[in-house]
Amino acid sequence: MTHKPNANLVMKAQFKFLALTALIALSSCCCLAADTVIIESRKTDNSPNAPVWSPVSGKWTASKNKSRISRTLTLAATNVSVCATNLPVPAFKVAPSRLEAGATYQVEVTFSTTATHVASPDLIIAVATAGVSASTIPTNTPAFQGSGADSWNALGAITLATNSPTLTFTYVSGTLSKESRWYADTIRFTRVAASKKAE
Repeated sequence: MTHKPNANLVMKAQFKFLALTALIALSSCCCLAADTVIIESRKTDNSPNAPVWSPVSGKWTASKNKSRISRTLTLAATNVSVCATNLPVPAFKVAPSRLEAGATYQVEVTFSTTATHVASPDLIIAVATAGVSASTIPTNTPAFQGSGADSWNALGAITLATNSPTLTFTYVSGTLSKESRWYADTIRFTRVAASKKAE
């Protein structure tokens, strides 16, 4: 004797499956794009925060001179990347994830300074972008100079051509020494409200 499946039970099972599928899809979408993405140069174990932050060249070491922004914003790392010489020419690259192609993001940087190991007061850094369709970030920026320590310094805005852009920061000029440093602490990408898609 063949038993036919109960129609109500089949419908309930199908409904549960569809609901679960929709929930997974929604969760995936939420995780893929974020309104604010923060990239620190070091992980909690003090190693470079690859692959989102990577040294390209130069002699990068670790420092505990964390931006005081961390007192009002939860940051994971307790150390930052720092360079104290321009030989070889230092550079680093950031490759943020969870950004959305077609959207525009404001890009900012924060770092700290001390009385004895200052953030270089005359540092000029070149910024090269890839994977963007538009950018207001200048070719050379003073955003890492000591006068901007412990605050968010605007680099400019980028509109993404892909969801995996890269920004490369390269030393151009300025005093680098044991006492005058390039601190590469944290970079923030904040989505511009006008670029959000209608729900």
